[in-house]
Amino acid sequence: MSEPAMELPDRAPTVPTVRAWLTEATRVLASAGVRDARVAAEWLALSALEIDRAALYARLGEALPPRAAARLDAWLQRCVAREPVAYVIGRREFWSREFVVTRAVLIPRPETEHLIEAALECFPDGHRGRRLQVCDVGTGSGCLGVTLACEWPAAVVLATDVSAAALAVARVNAQRHGVAARMHWVRTVALQGLADEGFDLLVANPPYLSWAELREAEPELEWEPRVALDGGEDGLAVIRLLVADAPRVLRPSGWFLLEVGAGQAEAVLRLVQHAGARQWFLRQDLAGWPRVVAAQW
Repeated sequence: MSEPAMELPDRAPTVPTVRAWLTEATRVLASAGVRDARVAAEWLALSALEIDRAALYARLGEALPPRAAARLDAWLQRCVAREPVAYVIGRREFWSREFVVTRAVLIPRPETEHLIEAALECFPDGHRGRRLQVCDVGTGSGCLGVTLACEWPAAVVLATDVSAAALAVARVNAQRHGVAARMHWVRTVALQGLADEGFDLLVANPPYLSWAELREAEPELEWEPRVALDGGEDGLAVIRLLVADAPRVLRPSGWFLLEVGAGQAEAVLRLVQHAGARQWFLRQDLAGWPRVVAAQW
């Protein structure tokens, strides 16, 4: 008579270390075509573990906590489907501050920080108490208007957007950074309905992708609001509207700062010159492309 088979004890599933998860996640994301896969994996881990980067590297040899592991598995699948990391974790850093982002708003980009640099250059005394009147056109997440309100404690910022959902996100970010009392909100298209000569500074990151660029864009871009990206057939449709109306709403010696796409600066410069600008300058991004067009009437 044969003896009964011995029952082996159940083995607990292997729990990966933080390092092992990062390595595997980087491989999976890279295989899915995600750019900067290691950076994306680290952002996921930072958010799931609710720690900073220094703590992450200090814990590379530790096992992932079960709750964090489950969250990371779900997040990784979303990123494999090419959903942007910023939407997955619900935040993005801009000018060393953290901003809430949802699919209602464009994800802040590093190149947009050049608009902040240009604004600080145009108004170097803004931080010394001058009560600047600023308009953030098409505010989205509020990253521009909120940042300028933080940098200039006496400034008053009007943030506009065509989307009520975007304005709601911007309000959240203004509250998070303690500047909501100095910010106002208007739902409008371009500069419609804004007061004549009401602002010292107009700052805008308008939609400037052409239809051809949108057709060729990476899958992540499909998750972002089309209204924040679509600049018409040549990418300049919204920019033309803003340039034509900017002189009306600017105060004497006010500045209009506009982010433009790679290769668009020359065409936009012609537009502001044709609109009668008396002074202008360009600011390049880190890749050497003129990224900001600044004009004064």
